Amino acid sequence: MPLASVYPLVSSRSVARAFTYEVPEGVGKGAVVAVRFGRAAQRGVVTETGVEAPPGVVVAPIERVLYELPAALVDLALWVADYYGSTPARALELVAPTLRKRRGERRAGGKGMTGEAEPAELTDPQRRAVGRLVEALDGDGGHFLLAGATGSGKTEVYLQACAAALERGRGAIVLVPEIALTPQTLGRFRARFGDRIAVFHSALTD
Repeated sequence: MPLASVYPLVSSRSVARAFTYEVPEGVGKGAVVAVRFGRAAQRGVVTETGVEAPPGVVVAPIERVLYELPAALVDLALWVADYYGSTPARALELVAPTLRKRRGERRAGGKGMTGEAEPAELTDPQRRAVGRLVEALDGDGGHFLLAGATGSGKTEVYLQACAAALERGRGAIVLVPEIALTPQTLGRFRARFGDRIAVFHSALTD
């Protein structure tokens, strides 16, 4: 079986390095995996494949693949760890959270979680804004500030820009500025994109 470097998601600095595991064919950088680490079961993130086994070490296989992250997110997390003096595991946990529903979490479609499944007809200013964003997606990228009063339709621009990114095989991260806005924003995005979205916030726990 191929060998891969895996960072176990443990906080101790004494083991803040990658360990070598056997992985199935097709498992690549960004795979979040379940591994045996010492006597405990841990999650880990594959950061490199095609590595050599350390001399004299019997390499264990991973237990299973949990889900996959974009390789670019792994690179970002490792850069964050290096730049801010953190451990790779702590930085990787930011992009590889435990995917578990919290007790009492409201289901999409509940009160305050409604939205429009179909794209709304855009006004001329909205159409121009979406067009600029799509041009950037197809070009060299860029930075944009979308200005508008409350209720002016900025969220629909975000929705259609995210849809354009997904159509191109890419992803999108949407930051919500106020926790009070989360339910209504989540409702609109879930209505449009269904189960393709995930929610991360500081109240999530293992």
